[in-house]
Amino acid sequence: MLAIENVHDLEIARVASEQGGFSAAARVLGITQPAVSQAVARLERQLGVSLFDRQESGHEAFLTDAGAVLLAHAITALDELHEAVEDLEELGGGRPIVVGMPSAFARHYFSQGLERLTSARHGHPVEIVLHDSEHLREELRKRRVDVGMLASSDRGITQPHATFTRVASHPLMLAVRQADQPENGALSVLRLAEHHVPVIAFASERTALDQYLGHKGAQLNVVAETDQLDMFYQLVLAGMGVGLSSGLVLDGAPDGVSLAKAFDDDLPALNVFVFEDTVRARGPEREALVTIKRQLFAAVRTREERA
Repeated sequence: MLAIENVHDLEIARVASEQGGFSAAARVLGITQPAVSQAVARLERQLGVSLFDRQESGHEAFLTDAGAVLLAHAITALDELHEAVEDLEELGGGRPIVVGMPSAFARHYFSQGLERLTSARHGHPVEIVLHDSEHLREELRKRRVDVGMLASSDRGITQPHATFTRVASHPLMLAVRQADQPENGALSVLRLAEHHVPVIAFASERTALDQYLGHKGAQLNVVAETDQLDMFYQLVLAGMGVGLSSGLVLDGAPDGVSLAKAFDDDLPALNVFVFEDTVRARGPEREALVTIKRQLFAAVRTREERA
């Protein structure tokens, strides 16, 4: 009889199938690409079948027929397992309320700290997780986060068992050394790509940029990618390239760096959403979740009024 020894390996395989590759899955899961490859290899050894067709490029991997059969059953089983664990936690006296958001949002909207969210909420403990938006959507799909904030270049998001409310929008900005600022102060992302200008990209917004330029047959010359704001500015100041990110992320540029709005007409903006897991919100934590959600809305409103 075939046996799967590690349920977590199934989780990893599921994400790899959804992302179309091991490297992309590693980014979403916050692990290394070899760890994804090893998890899939263990499953293949245990089941005696090949689950993925690895492409020669090394960046893509697609399900084989056997992989499609396994994942069709595994997705339902994994979702039911997560729900069972949640039910057991509630029987055991409750669980922490999980609030998620990107670290840039924590800096921008909660510059005085996150204590207002983490303080006791109607007797329920509160846990804050800081992840990029793509990871948060995956955690929300897996029913591991209750409420929070995330970003998307889309103006609307739909996802089963969740609601998304767009609360703000921030244009794409370019960060350059003041010594390199063009005379007219105008910069074009498309022109940067066409002339292969070195670019420093903020990791959480790379996907939207690549999609935008891909439709135009262009590609950024990304020489560095980071999700650390201090490192981002250090690279710009060192003259390694032009920095690209949203106005939200680039809030408060240091001396020596100039910010300019990209003048490309159809560039994707960074839209900010407050989200909630509508199924988890039906439990005894409902009142606490409503309070936290109100605080998220208030934080955005207060910050936008000051801008």
